[in-house]
Amino acid sequence: MNPVLHIVLVLFLVVFQTTVYDLVPVLTHGVDIVVIYVVYAGLYLPSRVGVGLILLLGGLMDSTSGGPFGLYLTIYLWIMLGLKPFVAILNLKNIYTLQMLLCGAVVFENLILFTGTALLKHEIIISSDTFRGILYQLFWTIILGPFLIRFFHRVETRSGYRPLPQ
Repeated sequence: MNPVLHIVLVLFLVVFQTTVYDLVPVLTHGVDIVVIYVVYAGLYLPSRVGVGLILLLGGLMDSTSGGPFGLYLTIYLWIMLGLKPFVAILNLKNIYTLQMLLCGAVVFENLILFTGTALLKHEIIISSDTFRGILYQLFWTIILGPFLIRFFHRVETRSGYRPLPQ
């Protein structure tokens, strides 16, 4: 995919995640599309391109989400770099493999967000709403995640973009 299309997709995902999700109550605990894109970048994009896009994505999410600056950037970088060793080992065409990797990424993101929030407030608040939200997010990630990753991959392969030889 053309790098400009990736940048436009990143901008769209950030705007969608930070505005539309908050306006529609059904989507509040839905699938986290940004994490799915991070998993896609970690699995299918070259390291240099993926890290650049993740730096842009993390910086935008940190500046628009209202959370502590650097939290999303750190989470996304760890997810992307943590997935790189699995590319050579696992069969990425298998839907169950994608579901496993996506669930791991969602659990990792929620664990770091929960830990960061607990450290900032100096107290730990565990509620059933928190666990219900994570379970809903995992459910929708299992259902929609592999299809979105395949959609991103199909768009990239059909765009026909070939970088200039160095």
